[in-house]
Amino acid sequence: MDPIETLKSLVFAVPNSIWITFVCILAVYIWATYPYTQLKYLGIPGPKPTPIMGNLPNLKEKGHIKLYPELIKKYGKVISFYIGRYPGIIVADPEIIRDIMTKEFATFTNRSRLQPGDELTFSMLLFAHGSEWKFLRTMLSPSFTAKKIRGMTPLIRKALSNLEKKCEAHSESGGEADILSLFSVHTMDINASTLFGIQVDSQNDPENNFVKISHEALRTNPYTPLFLLTYICYPLVKIIYSYIFKFILKQRKFFVEFCWLLLSDRKKNNKNEYNDLLQMMINTQQETNSSEKINGIVGTKPVNTNQKTAILKRKFTDEEIVAQCVNFFLIGYESVAYTLSFMAHSLALNPDIQKKVQDEIKDVLGDEPADFENIQKLTYLDQCISETLRKYPPASRITRESSKDITIKNWNIPKHTEVMIPVYALHHNPEYWPEPEKFDPERFSPEGQKKHVPFTYLPYGGGPRICIAMKLAQANMKMSMTQILRKFKFVPCEKTEYPIEFGKNLFLTAKNGITLKIEKL
Repeated sequence: MDPIETLKSLVFAVPNSIWITFVCILAVYIWATYPYTQLKYLGIPGPKPTPIMGNLPNLKEKGHIKLYPELIKKYGKVISFYIGRYPGIIVADPEIIRDIMTKEFATFTNRSRLQPGDELTFSMLLFAHGSEWKFLRTMLSPSFTAKKIRGMTPLIRKALSNLEKKCEAHSESGGEADILSLFSVHTMDINASTLFGIQVDSQNDPENNFVKISHEALRTNPYTPLFLLTYICYPLVKIIYSYIFKFILKQRKFFVEFCWLLLSDRKKNNKNEYNDLLQMMINTQQETNSSEKINGIVGTKPVNTNQKTAILKRKFTDEEIVAQCVNFFLIGYESVAYTLSFMAHSLALNPDIQKKVQDEIKDVLGDEPADFENIQKLTYLDQCISETLRKYPPASRITRESSKDITIKNWNIPKHTEVMIPVYALHHNPEYWPEPEKFDPERFSPEGQKKHVPFTYLPYGGGPRICIAMKLAQANMKMSMTQILRKFKFVPCEKTEYPIEFGKNLFLTAKNGITLKIEKL
């Protein structure tokens, strides 16, 4: 019998159901794996991706803190890394990072499009894209000038007295203190007053519903099945996720409703007696002339970011004001609380450095209350905060997405590729920071800063998208530490953990908390 005829007879003898199953399996396999050739053909090395999941299993297993340094050591400073089926590149080369954040910012304006969220999420400055981000940044910048922050100083001082009383109670008891809890409720008090003009008194009322929900608000696990589906099946699942987002995060829903009530009350009473961020945004909204033009790219419609166009300046919408309130409260509260906690931990383990900070406070300020002006004279305290942010950066990575195909330093980055800048790995690279695990404030002395390699220190990000509230956060941290270190010192105890074990949250967190003793001087 003719071999071809034999083959045909065998093929047609296979039941249709098996053929259909085979074709479906083949189709799924091709769908699951075909994106993974893109970066390989461009010569970008990296770990082998898993079908459908990409390199997410590696990330889930080890987290950003452990995984990124391992990959950099193995593959170099430009590494392919797939988020589900979508291409990503880890960039640890400071020259490329500089171009991404500054020179080529028009191409890398936006953060990841894979970020799960809804309409409110993408109205927040942190997550806004394109012209919406430019509009928000332009409108919010005047609220974070030195003059505005100076005006918030009295609001911060009210929280400082409660912080001192709490430290006094811990010192008298002689017991161990949950430092993270101490600073969490403290920064919550400051944020509530500087953003909303309200007094929460979290130190004395930790069971307050506002306080409890705040603690839970940023504990969402980024590796839950729903988040992973967003990365794998974008944009279909993202659309579904956006629809149900507000119903899943009950903590955020609480804050949204709270902010709407505050905004409604302010407008109803029409009082301008507050000096907080909410009132500044309301004033900006009311003062904006819709016919006024400004230089730059602002507005709501997508525009070519390479064009320097004058576009009508519109007003803040109420929805945008609420989104910024939620954004600044939750993000600011978390990052400042952890930075203060990590700094307290570092000072406790380095008593000579702690003593030097205390001596500076005594010599420079004496009994003068800390304010926005005089804390600028505390240069060594500033060095300690900078070193804390180097060793424990709040955001362990920064993301950007390319809006077009681009070549930087002979590396081709395709359109819609997520670029991941591993901040923690950069801050702990001995090539840029000798003895990176050592807490050494002298790295940020005038002489030490001359040795810095640009774009290897990014606690606040960099370029036009650098943290807008950086000065306010620094004022908060300096005034808080000044208030404590004048009368108390941090001391390690049996439960003090070193090295600190980190969690796998979106922000750098201490998995087991931070426990110290607080002793009176």
